[in-house]
Amino acid sequence: MKQFINEINAQTKVDSLFLIKRCDVRSRKGEQYAHITVVDKTGTIEAKFYGTDAVRAARSVKNGRVYRIIGVCEANQIGELYIYSESKDSTDALLAGEVTLSSGQEIDFIYTPANILENANELQKIVSTIQNTELRIFTACCLDNRFYECPAAIRRHHEYTGGLCEHTLETVKIALKMVETIGRTKINRDMIIAGAVLHDIGKVYCFDKSGYGYVPNDTYNLIEHITMGIMHIDEYKSLISEAQLLQLRHIIQSHHGTYGDVIPLTAEAWLVHHADSASASLRSVVDDLNEIPNGQKKKGLRSEMFLWKAV
Repeated sequence: MKQFINEINAQTKVDSLFLIKRCDVRSRKGEQYAHITVVDKTGTIEAKFYGTDAVRAARSVKNGRVYRIIGVCEANQIGELYIYSESKDSTDALLAGEVTLSSGQEIDFIYTPANILENANELQKIVSTIQNTELRIFTACCLDNRFYECPAAIRRHHEYTGGLCEHTLETVKIALKMVETIGRTKINRDMIIAGAVLHDIGKVYCFDKSGYGYVPNDTYNLIEHITMGIMHIDEYKSLISEAQLLQLRHIIQSHHGTYGDVIPLTAEAWLVHHADSASASLRSVVDDLNEIPNGQKKKGLRSEMFLWKAV
């Protein structure tokens, strides 16, 4: 019988199938162990497996596949739950290889709180409100099927299937509300929509579909999404003017604000940067708070900040 992550509490004995999102080898006090992030449709939990075969087992795992996970749930000093084991049974289960699922069973192992179809439809409707015909067609052409299912990150925010589209939709909606709020200035609404929609488009090149999930690839590690985003929109540059293309390149290049290689210089670039930051930071905080009991203070895994859940 399938155990779901949201049913696991401290001291729960775990023996069930889970999708492995990430698996690597780490070291603690000189001892190497397998550090595993497992997911199912109800959430995410970390696992730590020790023992003589832990390293070999970790290196045998294929991310995005389903494996049998055996261990005991424990809580660390700040109350975070994780699955722990020093048993040979645990590493043997990993070394036995991935589990083949029956048709339709994969739905139990794909974690995403995002409504992918609804988000896609809403984003496309916003794009359709771009008044400049060339820019509207250009923005729509830059989006493809990869965009709607790709995650936005590997951990910090929107790190699940459909996360990139959800993050982009949040960024666009926040940006448009800011346009309505900030008076006495001329802000190009069309450019705000196009820039916000395309600011992270390069991430479609940074993740590969692996099994039932997505994993970061060499492009993610070696080039990252900003360069890939500029390269991507340049494929459609014949559809818009040089001036429009230059503005969009700048928005993509500068959307990390003072942390990026290029600082925003236009009102539109600054606005997209702040909207992007608001979506990313608040999503990580809100998702962390959803996993904290009422009236408790804990450090969030995504935000990496101490948070308190109001009663």
